[in-house]
Amino acid sequence: MVSRLLILGGTADARALAAAVQVRWPDIRIITSLAGRTATPRLPVGEVQTGGFGGAGGLADYITAEGVDALIDATHPFAAEISKSAAEAATIAHVPRLVLTRPPWQFVQNAAVQHMRSISAAKSALESGGQRIFLAIGRQEINQFNALKGRFFLLRFIDAPASPPPFDRCEVLIGRPGTYEDERKMLQQFAIDTLVAKNGGSAASRAKVDAALDLGLRVILIDPPDLPPPPHAESIDGALAWLDSL
Repeated sequence: MVSRLLILGGTADARALAAAVQVRWPDIRIITSLAGRTATPRLPVGEVQTGGFGGAGGLADYITAEGVDALIDATHPFAAEISKSAAEAATIAHVPRLVLTRPPWQFVQNAAVQHMRSISAAKSALESGGQRIFLAIGRQEINQFNALKGRFFLLRFIDAPASPPPFDRCEVLIGRPGTYEDERKMLQQFAIDTLVAKNGGSAASRAKVDAALDLGLRVILIDPPDLPPPPHAESIDGALAWLDSL
């Protein structure tokens, strides 16, 4: 049976997993790793380790030093580099690893939704139109859109940015995603005509997409990268079953 579990977290799924493990196996030592990109993250139960490990080698060293005997990658679907390091570290440290996956949102035959495979493809799609854009992709990649002159960009971050965004015309909101009614009101308030978002599959983040579609807006979704190597679990129950099998 697992005695020390490391969860690579920062997501609602990771917090739910930590809580479920604590209820099922109170004696397991649970450590959740957070990247440290937000000033006031929502914390899971158990211990929290903040900051990076320095790649696969550093993560493997941490696993060995802490006596971790199981690793679950419950990071954001777009955290491809972290997931790659997790797979390599598990091999180096000889510990079992599971990926807790989150299926992307599905929109059946909706002509208003354009699916893109990358940030650059989404930027290219905007060149053909879109004057008032809600750019809901986080802060790390917004610079790729600074060549689109004359557009208005609405941005939303959990924490205030350290420097002004690289746009001539923009509005920055500080906070987390709201309810469907909140998101619809926001889109109308700023007269948004185009939504650009990452298709992360989160229930908490989907409201803005549903509101945009109901308002008849253009929606550009950046689909997640390919899944990391298996094994995978698509639910908390699946992850618990995997732990129970070890």
